[in-house]
Amino acid sequence: MLETSEIIPYKGLRKIIGKRMEISGAYPMTYQGIYVDVTDLLTYRKRINAEKGASLTVNDFIIRAASLALQRTPIMNSSFNEDMTKIHVYSSYNISVMTASAHGLVAPVLKDTQDKDIYQLSAEMKALIDKANAGKLMPDDYSDGTFGITNIGKLNSYDSVPLPQPPQSAIMAACTAKKMPVVVERDCEDTVAIRTMMKIVIGGDHRILDGVPLASFINDMKTLMEAPQSLT
Repeated sequence: MLETSEIIPYKGLRKIIGKRMEISGAYPMTYQGIYVDVTDLLTYRKRINAEKGASLTVNDFIIRAASLALQRTPIMNSSFNEDMTKIHVYSSYNISVMTASAHGLVAPVLKDTQDKDIYQLSAEMKALIDKANAGKLMPDDYSDGTFGITNIGKLNSYDSVPLPQPPQSAIMAACTAKKMPVVVERDCEDTVAIRTMMKIVIGGDHRILDGVPLASFINDMKTLMEAPQSLT
């Protein structure tokens, strides 16, 4: 008989998350990934923070880019109704952001991101993280999400197969950025340069989403993140 070093009760938040993921795991999923050159974004973030006395994180830029990309492909911001006879495409872009807190993994929601700039999103995200770490998130803080983001950049992980939170139809994973040799065009000639690249992966419920909207979304993410001035 195997000896046990610890018994962890399967209850509370962990059980709630598990039950929801059981539902999500039944989705027929489709995935696409793309590499994004974040070299300029990292430089721009440092400069704008110094100039404005701000404290924007890379995650803030990812969230802002996702909000804009979703608005360009609205079907990504959708889910089935309860009896699965209709697909609801939402006018509010409410982004659930997976967050590792002192009390476990939670997904607080940034509401109506389409109406907010990056500085507002950053301030709201920091407030939600503080509430999560203090164990003070309220039901409204994690309700009505329409799209998910999980940023695993700090985990030294270079790929992901994320699952959306029901009833959301899609989720995007942002992986760890790393320096890589990349072919770039300079003066109409190809050359190899060292650039900081980040892989992003978009996963969607194939009953609602096929390859076209997923490709449209991640290509818009790439365009926006590689022109970071467009996000502030």
